[in-house]
Amino acid sequence: MRRAVFLVSLAILGCGPAPAPRSAPPPEPPPPTPTPQVIATGEPNTVEVPPAVAVEEDPGTVAAVEVTQNTGWLTFHGDNTRTGTVSAPAITNPRIAWSAEVGIQGYLNGPVAIGGQLVIVPSSGKAHNQPDPKDGVVALDQKTGKRLWFTHFDQDANGVAVTQSRVFATSDDGNTYALDLRTGKVVWKQAGKGKVYSYPLLVGDSVIVGDAGGYLYALAQADGKERWKTQLTGAIRGGASADERFIYAASQGGEVVALTHDGKEAWRQTVMRPPWGGKGRPLPTEIYAPPIVAQDLLILPFSRDTYYKDVPGFVALAKKNGRERWRAKGPGDWGNVRTTPALVAGMLVYAEPYSGDIVGITVSTGRMVYRHTVGPCYFPQWSSPAAAGDVVYVPRFGGSVYAVRAASGKKLWDLYLGDKKSAGRAQRAAGSGCEWDVPSGFPLYSPAAVAEDGTLFVGSGEGWLYAIRGS
Repeated sequence: MRRAVFLVSLAILGCGPAPAPRSAPPPEPPPPTPTPQVIATGEPNTVEVPPAVAVEEDPGTVAAVEVTQNTGWLTFHGDNTRTGTVSAPAITNPRIAWSAEVGIQGYLNGPVAIGGQLVIVPSSGKAHNQPDPKDGVVALDQKTGKRLWFTHFDQDANGVAVTQSRVFATSDDGNTYALDLRTGKVVWKQAGKGKVYSYPLLVGDSVIVGDAGGYLYALAQADGKERWKTQLTGAIRGGASADERFIYAASQGGEVVALTHDGKEAWRQTVMRPPWGGKGRPLPTEIYAPPIVAQDLLILPFSRDTYYKDVPGFVALAKKNGRERWRAKGPGDWGNVRTTPALVAGMLVYAEPYSGDIVGITVSTGRMVYRHTVGPCYFPQWSSPAAAGDVVYVPRFGGSVYAVRAASGKKLWDLYLGDKKSAGRAQRAAGSGCEWDVPSGFPLYSPAAVAEDGTLFVGSGEGWLYAIRGS
């Protein structure tokens, strides 16, 4: 067991953004779940997909669970528009109510909470990208953390979304799964064209998923049969979002597409960026997160070569036609954003990589309103925040989760979760400067989730899920 990391609990002990390079950018850190991209062959809409397979398995059920409500944090970032915000009481004096060992929680392993009863957790097992007995989906009692059932997958589980009767999950084994919510039994599974990273999106009676080959599929929730598909350039990492009219998806090739709910393409756009140093032809961005739907805009976090001067990694497109409306702006150095910010009262709030900072940007113009150092400086940042009312919970790579006021960025509290033995204690930083990895303990990669009663769920790279409530 590694020793607990000593992290800053006071903002004044953190560090600012990384200094601008003199000649060449520093190397990018690998993702916490690095996987080779599968290049699909053929033209869009020509790849044959095998039919869904009905499966009879024993998921290790403890007892069937009766779910009486279909409300809560049912999908990644809380809803189909991916705002990351719910109307729930905010936590003022945090305490760890319970913790449960569930397997590694990576940047795709966001928990969901349903009906005040269950927490459904996708697990990357004992090691990223390695088949092991802990790969799969876990159901926990939301009040106590007691394990209710577990369903094993052949490789890492990724995103999940739920209805009152089904859990839909994606996996590195190339399948999309439908599980019985009560028992965890596999109802059907459908093979994709490569690893299926994305968070499932539930629209009507379809489930929308994207894979490493760049294919976006609509599958029938009842039996997994394919209804339509399209292809984007580059792997689809975060999946899609939706409103009452369109489904929106983005890819690592910088491509963004809007589709009607029955799969007809409305528009397609490639988001470009200038090369590092400003010389040469524009290049496509890399988009890891699903688009955020914000009134008449789509907000897209993106990645590029390394950090840039005065240009945060966000662009806004018009929902109706994909035309660019703004690029974010603010003084200083800005890194690559692979996470999904919380959208709260007209503000995009997120943890800026290459720093120890939390940032607020206006959704209407992309202007930076604040940038506050809250903890030690780390280059990577993978976890997406979640908000209850006007309080945003921001897990950072260094192992702590921070609560800030959305409008001002004022830090309200922080809680260290990077090592089970030291979880909940105030920590101090060891060393100085900006780091690629924590000196000991484990990072926080996983997206946060908030239940209807205000309970905050955060997963750690050590393999624990924490339920945090007010004392």
